[in-house]
Amino acid sequence: MWSIAEHLAKRNEVGGINATALNTLAEVKAEMALDTTNTNSIVCRLRGYAAQAQQFVAKTGKAHFFSSNTMENIEATSNTAVCALNTASKKVVVKIRNTSFKFKNGLMEEHFNENYMESDKYEFSTLEGVIAENIDFTRDGVYDVTIKGSLDVHGVKVEREIKGRLTIANGVPVEGTAKFDIKLADHKIKIPSMLGANIAEVIPVDVDFHYEKYEKK
Repeated sequence: MWSIAEHLAKRNEVGGINATALNTLAEVKAEMALDTTNTNSIVCRLRGYAAQAQQFVAKTGKAHFFSSNTMENIEATSNTAVCALNTASKKVVVKIRNTSFKFKNGLMEEHFNENYMESDKYEFSTLEGVIAENIDFTRDGVYDVTIKGSLDVHGVKVEREIKGRLTIANGVPVEGTAKFDIKLADHKIKIPSMLGANIAEVIPVDVDFHYEKYEKK
């Protein structure tokens, strides 16, 4: 990661989209960061790996997981996942507020946040990495990609290689998708013994981001 976790934890103010944070996107800083404002909304702030034209942001991405078990299926979706892509550096950062995952079962959502994810303590889940393949981001097509980096869930970082697909249309990235598994034990997520037999140890996750080129306001 790029040593921003501590910085991000302090930026949990509630309000409208921070125009000042958006205006700093063009600053030349060797850092990629995310600014949290507004309830269930995250504003991306890409800081100067390259020119503004090489920065792409998805602010309302979908993150979904589903696990089948003997008692009741576990399924939840967040529609406020954020992803930032810099085509010059090939760097990618994804950030999801844990409490943004919505369940059909309210009690299950409560257990997810209080007992498993401890969302009051670990507010976000993040992925930060680099696309391994050499891609011409101006050439239209659908590309298989591998993101090599750090997945931070429940406060535990694990180095991962996550397979996905990147769609380029009209010479710019327009969509990124991925499917991967999260092993609960890897992130020290504990399941109560009475429920252990009914909850899978590995949770399949899928994400879908639709990018827009950042344009300074």
